[in-house]
Amino acid sequence: MKKSLVLSLLLVMPWRALAIDAGDTNSSAIVVKTVAELETKVEGSDEVKRLPATKVPPGGFVIYTISASNTSSKPAEKVVVTDPIPEHMDYVDGSATGEGAHISFSVDGGKTFSAKEKLQVRGKDGVTRDAMSTDYTHIRWQFEKPIPPGESRAVQFRARLE
Repeated sequence: MKKSLVLSLLLVMPWRALAIDAGDTNSSAIVVKTVAELETKVEGSDEVKRLPATKVPPGGFVIYTISASNTSSKPAEKVVVTDPIPEHMDYVDGSATGEGAHISFSVDGGKTFSAKEKLQVRGKDGVTRDAMSTDYTHIRWQFEKPIPPGESRAVQFRARLE
């Protein structure tokens, strides 16, 4: 109950600490919006719809969609979106998507990023092992092409409440 309540409060408040890097472009021209949603099956049908994630039970899955919009009159080049995986949430392996973006992960609080198959962590026993998705602390999307003026790009991932 406590984790559900904590997450509920975090989802309602503007809590996401996104880092945006737009290379040579003024990063204030990039407006970021994050939406947290739950998938819910419509009663009496096979239809699934998404609703705002205002209350998440332990073990529940949240879908995070992050939109980066270029409000400038010039293309936004070298746009990079970095997003922390929320506290008490575990990244769902393979769920990060972003068309036209190179995706990398961090296991050290966002200090360094790499492809998931190259990440390693040191266990409590001091032995280094390959990182698991539950070890990830941040996700980074590097857009391969500029975002034209007035356009947006969306990225997404899923996480499970511990």
